[in-house]
Amino acid sequence: MMTRRTRLTVVGLILLTIILLLVWLLYMLFSGSLEVTVVTDPTYEENVEAVKEPVKSILSKKALETKQEERSTGASVVSLSKTFVERYGSYSNEANFSNLVDVLPLMSASFARETEQFIASNDPPEEYYGVSTRVITVNVDSQNETTGRAQVSITSQREESIVSPQNSETKFQDIVLTFITEGGSWKIDSATWQ
Repeated sequence: MMTRRTRLTVVGLILLTIILLLVWLLYMLFSGSLEVTVVTDPTYEENVEAVKEPVKSILSKKALETKQEERSTGASVVSLSKTFVERYGSYSNEANFSNLVDVLPLMSASFARETEQFIASNDPPEEYYGVSTRVITVNVDSQNETTGRAQVSITSQREESIVSPQNSETKFQDIVLTFITEGGSWKIDSATWQ
């Protein structure tokens, strides 16, 4: 009969052996010394190809292109919205309106002119003031490729600091962007904080 100590020693040695074996197998597998061969049924690939052909004929090339275009234009409005709002809504009086200058290329010609006039006619405050904006959600309210118009609502988290960066307050604020197509691409035509 084995004593308890002997049994624990035997169990420990077995576990140690299993762990070492697993470590060795993983090492061999990832170092490339051990090759794993997968055997497949050759008729499987033939069956998959036979199923693909009818599916291809059902979905025409034109339909696929249309769906891809819809996805890419929708995605471009969403990604453009995120980039614009995070930069447009982040401000520091020490940066001299660089947040607005950076997003001028994303704006329509008329909105860019208005923004440039705002920059030229305003001076940053003397006392420290900064806002950092982060997009939380983006909702495409409407988008029409034919008319070249879209509207997007965004919820953002804004951290506002007055007098010192340590004196900050966080709040959530919505902004509505309107888009137009100009020169074949989407441009922000207005931005309205709610």
